[in-house]
Amino acid sequence: MNIASATIALVGIVFLSINLAVNIQSIKSCQSSKSPDLCIYMGSSSNGLVSLMLILTLVELCITTSVSTMWCKANCCNLREATSSTPSSVESAMPPHERNSETMKIQP
Repeated sequence: MNIASATIALVGIVFLSINLAVNIQSIKSCQSSKSPDLCIYMGSSSNGLVSLMLILTLVELCITTSVSTMWCKANCCNLREATSSTPSSVESAMPPHERNSETMKIQP
């Protein structure tokens, strides 16, 4: 799931960057019949929203990458600890005082 989120974030960053570059060019060639100020206002609003989405997509990518890294480290470390600390016999599951009492009963 984290890999899919990181991939989608990367695609979003590419699309938003392209959109931001195209918006800047379209503002320069804007031909509004009502007012030239309308082109500037709409262009600035559009660029502001696209920039905000780009920043949030970058934050999403950073969070996804850090969560994936922590998950990978946690799973690798837990796997090594679990395999190295497995009990080898049934006696190891018994409390220490019961193990000693069993050996005492066997010896007459």
